[in-house]
Amino acid sequence: MPLLDINGISLYFEQHAASDSASAERTPLLLLAGMASDSASWQPLVEGLRQQQSLLIPDNRCTGRTHPTPIACTRDLMVADILALLDALKIDRVNVLGHSMGGMLGWALACQAPDRVSHLISAAALPQVLPARIALFRSLLALRSEHNEADWFSLLYQFLFKPEFFENPDKVTAALDASRAYPYKQNLASFGQQVQALESFLPPLDLSQLRCSVTLMTGSHDVLMTPRMQADFQRQHPQMTVHVVEDAAHALHWEQAANVLGLVEQALSRSG
Repeated sequence: MPLLDINGISLYFEQHAASDSASAERTPLLLLAGMASDSASWQPLVEGLRQQQSLLIPDNRCTGRTHPTPIACTRDLMVADILALLDALKIDRVNVLGHSMGGMLGWALACQAPDRVSHLISAAALPQVLPARIALFRSLLALRSEHNEADWFSLLYQFLFKPEFFENPDKVTAALDASRAYPYKQNLASFGQQVQALESFLPPLDLSQLRCSVTLMTGSHDVLMTPRMQADFQRQHPQMTVHVVEDAAHALHWEQAANVLGLVEQALSRSG
């Protein structure tokens, strides 16, 4: 998979051509991962999406195979990275599916470069970060160390997965083993840079700049981006489509991959 030297980093990205040759001319779908995640976080959706979508999946700075790491990380820097990637690949417009911090990044991209985004699908994210979430991740950062890695991941899972996830100890152990063994796992210093970057998502975006249609979704059990928060936002922006994915928490595309895939395909079928 290729690396692109831009903005002082070597940006790792993956491209997946649509399996359906008739879909090759459709607007590509850009997938933006959330906090402490990289391109691998889209694993549950990739095969389903690429049936009809060409995919572009970068590792945000401070994650995955993008290097050097750690490095300065802000909302504007990450938007600049995305635009440089699109320019290098000669991609004029994309649809965007972003999760959590990747969703906030998608909002920023759509507002700062409105002519480059056809449809924004914001999963478990609104345009701005909540100060309470910054406080939470600062606490998670303070608790993380190389000596308590398993405990730290167990705590993080409390915010990612629905309560039923923890009823199966073997499932939890398997998830912990996979997280700890992942060869491109984000290191502590890079996680710290991303936590610091959350403050750059506080300034409000100018939503009047949006030119794309917007679909929002969140999990029914999500405690970080609750259905009520999404509903309150939608009341202020009734033109936006919203969905609550039942029986899922913050990691909705892992817990309800088929349902999320269906909603994404439904949204993109309206935007072409």
